[in-house]
Amino acid sequence: MSTPPARRIRYALFLMAALLLLGTGGYMLLEGYALIDALYMTVITLGTVGYREVAPLSDPGKLFTILLIVGGIGTVAWAVGQSLEYFINSLAVRRRRMERSIAKLEQHVIICGYGRIGRQVASQLRERKVDFVIIERAQEMIEALDAMGFLAVDGNATDDAALIRARIDHASTIVATLPTNADNVYVVLSARNLNSDIRIVARASDATSARKLQQAGADKVISPYEIGGHYIANAVLRPHVVNFMDVVNASRDDAAQSLEIEELGVSKACSYANKKLRDTDIRSGLNIIVLAIRTPDGEFEYNPSPDTRLAPGCMLICIGIAENLDRLAQALGQVE
Repeated sequence: MSTPPARRIRYALFLMAALLLLGTGGYMLLEGYALIDALYMTVITLGTVGYREVAPLSDPGKLFTILLIVGGIGTVAWAVGQSLEYFINSLAVRRRRMERSIAKLEQHVIICGYGRIGRQVASQLRERKVDFVIIERAQEMIEALDAMGFLAVDGNATDDAALIRARIDHASTIVATLPTNADNVYVVLSARNLNSDIRIVARASDATSARKLQQAGADKVISPYEIGGHYIANAVLRPHVVNFMDVVNASRDDAAQSLEIEELGVSKACSYANKKLRDTDIRSGLNIIVLAIRTPDGEFEYNPSPDTRLAPGCMLICIGIAENLDRLAQALGQVE
């Protein structure tokens, strides 16, 4: 039966400590060195660094040094080997654990690239407890993501193999946030080829690239620079509207009382199906305002009347307190 790696590490540390004690004690006994001088001689001997000796050695001291060097080289080499094996095995175990977790994902989101935009997307998805996996090719970033508890695939998102390892055939959405427009176009083409039903959200740096991404198959193209320009203009022209939207879009620091806009689907099995809006407790009981209803055929009805019937398959665009929205989502069967 083999010895566990962690125990072998402890053995290695014990042997190293024993060698230090043996060497220090031997030099003090044979050469009459002071403690610090004996420890110094032991360290430079085991390290084979060739620094100046404290004093000329006697014949017994020279023989002891020879034995210490021979024993020390073997022990240090074995300890270093065990340490490397332990850390390599630890990385392999963590990688296998991550791959098993990714293999269980269903209807998850794939984030291509963990740059400035990818970080924001991952942060928001984690806050909302949405399953996601990140494809990143920088090895040091993969290790950092693992330390943060994020699921990550080591590879280039433009390669089909990386997308397949991220289970694109089981994903609901893929977000292309790579630095270059060409790479994002390639991701969109590959994703659409591997999963024709997946929703694709892509980043574009200009209008020309946005058109190419849409032509490649992206469902939604976002230009951070264009959005930033609109936001600044609105902050100048409509400051109170912007302030209100900032409140709505704020993170859930106070999860129970934060104001949010949410989209919630009506299923056949829920108690709201086929009821008129006035006959539900969405407004009266949960204090939630239905801003719009997206019908199953894709049409939007803004500011729906109380007589609007909630047909199965329609989507409610609601605004309200986060806690109440969670309660509504639970009633609709979207939260277990």
